Amino acid sequence: MKLSKRIKLLYGLGFSAQGIKDGLFQIFLFFYFSQVLGLDAGLTGLATIIALLFDAISDPIVGVVSDRWKSKIWGRRHGFMLISAIPLGVFIYLLFLPPSDLDQTGLFLWLTIFTILVRLSLTLFQVPSMSLGAELSTDYNERTSITSYRVMFAALISTLIVIVGFVVFFVPSEAYQRGLMNPETYPKFAMFCGVLIVLSIVASTLGTKKVIVTLPKATKNQAKFNLKIFFKELRLMFKMKSYRTIILYTMVIYIGIGVGTVFTTYFMEFYFEFTETQMALLPIASGLGGILALFFASTLGKMFDKKRAVLYSTVAFSVLFSLPYNLRLLGIFPENGDASLMITYFLCILFAYMFLWIVLSLTGSMMADVVDEFELKTEKREEGMFFSSMSFAYKCTVGLGYFIAGILLEIIAFPKQVSVADVSEEALEGLGFIGGPVLMSIYLLAIVFLVAYPINRKRYNEIRVGLENNK
Repeated sequence: MKLSKRIKLLYGLGFSAQGIKDGLFQIFLFFYFSQVLGLDAGLTGLATIIALLFDAISDPIVGVVSDRWKSKIWGRRHGFMLISAIPLGVFIYLLFLPPSDLDQTGLFLWLTIFTILVRLSLTLFQVPSMSLGAELSTDYNERTSITSYRVMFAALISTLIVIVGFVVFFVPSEAYQRGLMNPETYPKFAMFCGVLIVLSIVASTLGTKKVIVTLPKATKNQAKFNLKIFFKELRLMFKMKSYRTIILYTMVIYIGIGVGTVFTTYFMEFYFEFTETQMALLPIASGLGGILALFFASTLGKMFDKKRAVLYSTVAFSVLFSLPYNLRLLGIFPENGDASLMITYFLCILFAYMFLWIVLSLTGSMMADVVDEFELKTEKREEGMFFSSMSFAYKCTVGLGYFIAGILLEIIAFPKQVSVADVSEEALEGLGFIGGPVLMSIYLLAIVFLVAYPINRKRYNEIRVGLENNK
């Protein structure tokens, strides 16, 4: 049965919450605590690493429990998705509301505790909803379409949130010529984002509720959760070449994303000296890239098959993201203030984002295929286990990227709480080297791990035949 566009749209809508959180974390959080509040960059990165230790526990537990959950009304996934909404919205707001009299230790603890709470709440939504995406269809190509909707919504809403932030909230004033330096604006913006998060999750959960009756149920031989069974199934997962290759590939990609995320504001503010208006316009590239990926991900998957489409797209976005920095290091990119700088940079990152979102759409679809292969081998459906590991890989390696970014800021001796004019040439050159050769190398390294991925269209059809025969 073909899935309706309405269900795909409602399903993808829920990932607006992830997009909002990503927009806040990528552009505003690190900058707020480091540059505005003055928290040491290394401590900012350390807070993220500590939060990831909690993710290492919460992500697989939520995944495994939702795999085995039984509810006539809410099925295996929807109940977890619904209860995540209000806590996630509230904790996002409180994260940006630290007391004004906190010292370095107090700021570090506040950032750590509320980052943990935000991530835990997001896990309650993200892991079950990603698992739901794998259950909505068994069609090889339609799975890519489904994941494209969630990637598109996350990218588009993240873009819109950043634009709203710069245009409506972080506007220059007499007291703060650079709107990002105004500490009073961040809590107001966070409250706005928290409300949108709650609304998007509730609308998506209730809007897709009617498909529960059509979804796979927990298999009869799935025992109740315990650590022995958990580690046994984890070992079985890692024995599968299909799982190992895709999880290692995505982890390396996410490390690069984590590093690039932290430096995005530094690149815009200090390296290219974009105005607030330009900063508000640049994220449009990410949103447009998500829309283009929605149309081209399935096409490329059909044209080249999923693995080859991912490999080609990885090379494309690696080169395009780093192109402005590499060209400037070579002295052939438009200088700051040049009329052509904005449009040239925008076009580079527009197509870079398009290929990145294509990659994430296809890898989500590929992981759904891996889940079917696992069921064929074990007669167990463990979407939650697989997508919790993917969720954790995302949060862990992006967080590791944040930590690495903090170290890189220390290495290039980038100053805190300074204006553009006070940044040394050496520090600016360091930013260019990170944006160019460093990030490009990280992204291209990921290709090494995906080359051995074994599932193509022919193999997947064999898996589906085997599953049908086992019924």
